[in-house]
Amino acid sequence: MTNYVDRIKSYFSISAALEPWCIVLPLSTQDVSAIIQILTAHECPFGILSGGHGVFPGANSVRNGVTIDLGNMNTTKYHPENKTASIQPGCRWKPVFETLAKHGVAVTGGRDSDVGAGGFILGGGNSFWSASHGWACDNVVNFEVVLADGRIINANAEEHADLWAALKGGSGNFGVVTRFDMKTIEYSNPQHLIYGGSLIYSPNSTKAAITAFVNFVDNQSTDLANHAFTVWSYFPSIGTIIMSFVANVLNDDSTSAFDGIMGVPGMASSTVRSANVTSFTDEILTPKGYRNIWKTSAYKNDARVIQYAVDKLNDIAPRIKAAVSADNLLAVVGSFQPLTQAMISQASANGGNMLGLEERVKQGNGVLFNAAVVLIGAESEKATQPLMSEWLDSVDEFAKGEDLDWDWHYLNYASRDQDPIASYGQESIERIRAAAAKYDPQGVFQKLRMSGFKIPT
Repeated sequence: MTNYVDRIKSYFSISAALEPWCIVLPLSTQDVSAIIQILTAHECPFGILSGGHGVFPGANSVRNGVTIDLGNMNTTKYHPENKTASIQPGCRWKPVFETLAKHGVAVTGGRDSDVGAGGFILGGGNSFWSASHGWACDNVVNFEVVLADGRIINANAEEHADLWAALKGGSGNFGVVTRFDMKTIEYSNPQHLIYGGSLIYSPNSTKAAITAFVNFVDNQSTDLANHAFTVWSYFPSIGTIIMSFVANVLNDDSTSAFDGIMGVPGMASSTVRSANVTSFTDEILTPKGYRNIWKTSAYKNDARVIQYAVDKLNDIAPRIKAAVSADNLLAVVGSFQPLTQAMISQASANGGNMLGLEERVKQGNGVLFNAAVVLIGAESEKATQPLMSEWLDSVDEFAKGEDLDWDWHYLNYASRDQDPIASYGQESIERIRAAAAKYDPQGVFQKLRMSGFKIPT
């Protein structure tokens, strides 16, 4: 019983931590195969848990059924002969980076130490190396997959290439991925350092911070070693602050790419330094054990839509505070991240993905928006849901009116009602459907898998 309780407590978001009939903890791919065969034979509903960082009920769990918890499948192995790393789905990114740094390499892993590998990669995966290497899924050279009938196959450019492509953004709709073989990236220095950190500004600097971020996104292609995002966070006790995070993966502290961001007036503090990657993933780590609501959209890289979203945050946040009380509200957050032509172009060179961004980015760079709230209490979560929907719907409506909307939802940030796979576009949906029909002809991962996002009907 203790182990069951411990695994429920392992979830990042209390909102997602459903209590199933039982939890099974495979130790190997063969264990997963046996589990899937038993569940399928008995038509037993199931959910799949890797790192447990999805935030909504049903993201990575099931109430009336069995949760397949991959948390004990958490080893990372480097292969110097072909410069790849084998990463199991239950890995968290901090130990992945620590293991690989011993060999002088990294992968396009997560920016939060505690995020798990499985869902992160299958949903896309944004990293410090995104500009130069694309999404994490673009860097997978092979998926080891357990199919609904228990077969264990490898999907790569030479065998089952249609499944290899479909898994890049197609999430858990085809089988259980038990190993990701990823291309590695050599550090530029023997100390395995990168340069970066957080910059904190007064909310009075909003206009300048927006201008600096938009300019960074539009100029990122001039130096692909750079990464940045900007966040507006409302805290009940102090109000709103601005945080910009910057990183140069070549540890170049003389880069001019961040001049605009670092020149924003009203800087209150800075942690910018050279350090190991895990120093930064610890800095970005989001505390677990609270209730969370996330919603996401994407827009053209334009100051108007960012300004509107921030203005709406400043309207919505005090209303959330009034609805749930200051004691039950930890933070309301709006973050903006680059979706650049350089980043998205990496997909075609690596067998393609399902995310459907190539056509959108032809007209210019974009920004990924994540609206989030951190709460205590189920009643607080219930009271906040309509306000969070109002926030995102309002920004989307504004963006559509200004012809700035991309009509795309990032799976890893999406709420249960957003249907991100449907936003990929018809070509991707048809390829995903075809792969599912071929590799899961009985529709086990559509009918019995209760967790995650399904293929649009």
